[in-house]
Amino acid sequence: MKHYELIHEIYNLCDGHPDSHIKEVDTDDLDVYMEGMTSKVSTCEKTEREEGSVVYEVVTNGVKERYTFTEV
Repeated sequence: MKHYELIHEIYNLCDGHPDSHIKEVDTDDLDVYMEGMTSKVSTCEKTEREEGSVVYEVVTNGVKERYTFTEV
C-alpha cells in the first residue's frame, strides 16, 4: 500500500478562491480511491505531473474540486 499526502481544494462559487484541506491517505489505487470520492454526476480529469504528483480535477453540479496526491 502506498502512502500519499492529499491536498483537497474546493473552489468557492462566489469568489473563486479555494478552501484547502490536507490529509494523509493510504491506497493501492488512486483511481479506485477517487471513485469513492465522486458521484455519478461528477466529471473527473486525471493529470500526472512530471514531478510525480497526480491531480484529479472534479466538477460536481458546478462546484470545482482539485485533489492533488503526492507520494511520501
